Amino acid sequence: MPHWFENSLLALDLETTGLDPLEARIVQAAVVLVDADGSERATSWHGIVDPGVPIPAEASKIHGITTERARKEGTPPFAALRRMARLIGDAADSGVPMVIYNAPFDWPFVLAEAQRHGVSIARPDIIDPLVIDRAVDRYRRGSRRLGAVAAHYGHDLGHAHDARADAIAAAAIARAVGSRFSEAGDSTTQALQPLQAKWHAEHADSLARHLGKSIDAGWPLPSSAGHLA
Repeated sequence: MPHWFENSLLALDLETTGLDPLEARIVQAAVVLVDADGSERATSWHGIVDPGVPIPAEASKIHGITTERARKEGTPPFAALRRMARLIGDAADSGVPMVIYNAPFDWPFVLAEAQRHGVSIARPDIIDPLVIDRAVDRYRRGSRRLGAVAAHYGHDLGHAHDARADAIAAAAIARAVGSRFSEAGDSTTQALQPLQAKWHAEHADSLARHLGKSIDAGWPLPSSAGHLA
């Protein structure tokens, strides 16, 4: 039986107006179904979302989407959430795991927006390449940002902070780390859920001790967003 990383993966990535999922909004989203050969399914969806609120200049500098562009090109949030929910639901029904690089950031945004607009979201197994990479290769030097980790595993990210490019890169990292490290690759996606939560909590505890301040240890949702589960 093939390992999870040898099958199709659904990758999700977002760009937002800010950092707080309970206050900020989604301005770009990608839900990309990537087959085992790395090809993207035509059923994938990505696009700009009109958040309905002004996009701060500091956020626009990161992802390049201004309030004016979002209003002109963006999909209404309800319609975008419906498209996303359909793909996530199909993946959950088919046993396809969802890859989210740094799930405690993106996943609560999806759930908060879905709650805000009355859209039901399924809960597929989540593969978080950042959490796994930090755990299985913890002594590797260098940045753990998406672009740096993608390059480490031989994937050229290209245009960072574009939701589709970032989602595809996350899927490529997930396949690479799963195939290279048996701690992750030999586990089922179901078994990886508590294992990733444990790895993330251990990292948060280590970081908290290093920085001398509290770090949220919740995964795939931060404790502050636990009510969205």
